[in-house]
Amino acid sequence: MIDKFDKYFICFYNKNQNSLLNQLCDKYGSDKGEISNFGHPYPWPSHTYADYIEKTFYHCRNNILNVFECGLGTNYVDAPSNMSATGIPGASLRVWKDYFPNANIVGIDVDQRILFEEERISTFHCDQTNPKMICDVFNEIKVQKFDLMIDDGLHIFNAGICLFENAFHKLRQGGIYIIEDVNSNDLMLYQKYFAEKREFNSEIISLFSNDEKKPFDNNLIVIRNMPE
Repeated sequence: MIDKFDKYFICFYNKNQNSLLNQLCDKYGSDKGEISNFGHPYPWPSHTYADYIEKTFYHCRNNILNVFECGLGTNYVDAPSNMSATGIPGASLRVWKDYFPNANIVGIDVDQRILFEEERISTFHCDQTNPKMICDVFNEIKVQKFDLMIDDGLHIFNAGICLFENAFHKLRQGGIYIIEDVNSNDLMLYQKYFAEKREFNSEIISLFSNDEKKPFDNNLIVIRNMPE
């Protein structure tokens, strides 16, 4: 894959055992990160996305006002990309609510059974593969622009691109759009897509995974809406 890119770099770091974002993942049951390696409501090793996201936002977390996430983490096992029967729907939304203390948090999901409302958290029904539903839900949400947008939904290329193409316009200048849990087989599809769309400032972030069975299945696509 390296030969498909102009530049790349490797970052080594020691995990911050006092990381607030990872502590919140443990508290609420999100698989985006961890401090403790046991007692989670999901049956797989956690990702290390919280490490990357905290390094990106720790200096400005009080300035983040609007956060959007697709995928609430359904615990209904008949739903695609579910968090298993023991998963906790809305876990990551509560993580964002605490980590970004001045932000309103908006979530969407195709599974209407897990929608909920809490202080500073609103959730809406939407199918990320349906452009009209995406347009309609943003009209219902009525947030002008988001500082951070995350796709933690179906984890398949076509669904990721559909949401991106119909949601990226809601990201403010200087904001960041993240596609999580990108399957290794889809990385080159994203690489080709963004290579043909040079107007987008995109990166593929491959993080080392603690899952020995899938050491390289811990990937993000990061797109920045660069100020003009």
